[in-house]
Amino acid sequence: MQPEKTTAIILRVVDFSETSCVVTMMTRSHGKLTALAKGARRPKGPFEGALDLLAICNVVFIHKTSGAMDLLTEAKLDRRFKSGEKDLNRLYAGYYVAELLRILTDDADPHADAFDLAIRTLAQIEDVDSNQSLAQTLVEFELALLDTLGHSPMLTRCVSCGRDKTTIERIKFGLNDGGVICSGCRPGKSNVVDLSRNAFEVLLKLTGSDFASQISARQNGQSKEIETELSANQTHDSEKSSRATEPRTGSPVLLESNVKSLANVVKEEKLPADFTAVSTCGSDLATSEGFGEVRQLLQKYISHLVGYPPRLHAYLKNL
Repeated sequence: MQPEKTTAIILRVVDFSETSCVVTMMTRSHGKLTALAKGARRPKGPFEGALDLLAICNVVFIHKTSGAMDLLTEAKLDRRFKSGEKDLNRLYAGYYVAELLRILTDDADPHADAFDLAIRTLAQIEDVDSNQSLAQTLVEFELALLDTLGHSPMLTRCVSCGRDKTTIERIKFGLNDGGVICSGCRPGKSNVVDLSRNAFEVLLKLTGSDFASQISARQNGQSKEIETELSANQTHDSEKSSRATEPRTGSPVLLESNVKSLANVVKEEKLPADFTAVSTCGSDLATSEGFGEVRQLLQKYISHLVGYPPRLHAYLKNL
């Protein structure tokens, strides 16, 4: 078998014997791999201390087609993750990146975008200047990784019936379904999380969606059309009162019941007067009201996807 060369992020290192260890790594061209590194624990081994957690290495491995564990034969260090020397929270953040890559990806399933995303995120973790920025970096990584792997939540329509969402009020997020649930599909659903308007705005901003702006524009247009119809109907009623004895001519008009129905639509669908889409959220979303709810939602969503809470969630509570 011919050796293969690739670039890898070291996700996990487990001792196998007195001289060897088992290495789990994320590669750009081969996906997640688990390989045996013989002699890696020797003081003067063939890997020159390159197999550190979160280290980026150029590796050479032999792929076993018989179902046996791959064999790692060489690893040359390209860059080491040094944030742990600066701040414990950054160390936990880097470990969280490694854990998500390990539990959300399958073996030998290449995801070049996920690999590149992890490289960028690790670099950002080293550059952040506050815990708020670090928390936002992790949330952005969670959302981007979920999207890359095909687990991105549905936010613009009901994930159950497909009905377009017409307001950003009263958000119900179904963990089992993987997205927003309308009021008609809510009964009987379990594992449903309530999300405030502020939190939903932050979530839309983080995902780069202009959904809230579209709703605002669409509903403002609908409101103007409804107000025009109401005004026309009131004018007609006034004319009808002044000409009560005259014969009725012209096209039919809206009935009184229809007028009340339209008024109810204006009342129910119009967004609050203080609504300004997601522009109220600053560039530093971690300080925005609702950001904490988004973090909790994503943690619950990821825990539901993998079937258990990631271990690093308990270490990230200080962010």
